[in-house]
Amino acid sequence: MKKILLIEDNPNVLQNTSRMLQAEGYMVITANNGRQGLEMAQQQIPSLIICDIMMPEIDGYGVISALRTNPATTAIPFIFLSAKSDKTDFRQGMELGSDDYLTKPFTRDELLGAINAQFKKQDIINSYYRQELDNLRGNISKSLPHQLLFPAIEVMGLADILVKNYHAMEAHEVPDIGKRIRKAGRNMHEMVKKFLLYAELESTENSTEWITQIRNSKTTFVDIEIASCAKKTAEHYNRNADLVIDIQDAAIQISDSYLNTIAKEIIDNGFKFSPEGTSVSVSGSSDDKEYCLSVTDHGQGIEPEQIASFGAYMKFEKKLYIQQGTGLGLAI
Repeated sequence: MKKILLIEDNPNVLQNTSRMLQAEGYMVITANNGRQGLEMAQQQIPSLIICDIMMPEIDGYGVISALRTNPATTAIPFIFLSAKSDKTDFRQGMELGSDDYLTKPFTRDELLGAINAQFKKQDIINSYYRQELDNLRGNISKSLPHQLLFPAIEVMGLADILVKNYHAMEAHEVPDIGKRIRKAGRNMHEMVKKFLLYAELESTENSTEWITQIRNSKTTFVDIEIASCAKKTAEHYNRNADLVIDIQDAAIQISDSYLNTIAKEIIDNGFKFSPEGTSVSVSGSSDDKEYCLSVTDHGQGIEPEQIASFGAYMKFEKKLYIQQGTGLGLAI
């Protein structure tokens, strides 16, 4: 049953409208002023809110402003009821995030039509996000097991060789196998870290505490941080000679770890998908408002339509190019 919160200081309108909605099968909760309505909205999380504008303590504009800043209530459909029919009043309500606006007196059909329209719109939005979530789950289920499977097989295979044949091995062979096991283990570790980081970013992107924390972070010596990351990445691919660095120093509002992660993923992508012997240029510059990090390579590139459909766990042109990794680097 859909739950509707009705906020109205006129007792007759409150009672009559409440009865009308109950007769249509809705669960109705009521509040007779803005402050009480705001508290009930945050406690009950209704499916839709119908709110008068001119009310004591907190008016309708104050109610919707508070609700739209709270992640738990920001997406709740909101309909204004008001005797004020001036165009400026209507625009003010819509600009604050109202989904519809009915002027008093209103008819039963007008009110029910507005409510049904909002629920239909909400169903379309929910259907879209359910599809997106299903796609994400499908991509995860396909990507994660396969990406972890190959290094796990390598670790088990090499360990099996050691267990069964250690007595017949030459002295130099054992350290070589140990290095290969360590490399495969590190690959698995990096993959798991990447999945966990992406999950963390997804789960905290609407957290006001997290957003405040990261906005208060700061990195100084940006040139040293990015240059160090670029050199390590080039060394990993044995392409030190291909790296070109031109980075200005600055102090920017991001943590050292997040800056390092961003730089590492973009620079790694440049080396991974470009031929050996071609340059990978890493440059950084700043003005009064922003810092621009640019990585340029001479690889296969990404088409505009691919960028438009970009998302997590996605790999492009898999039939044409062999691609390793999780498909999370650029998404992160």
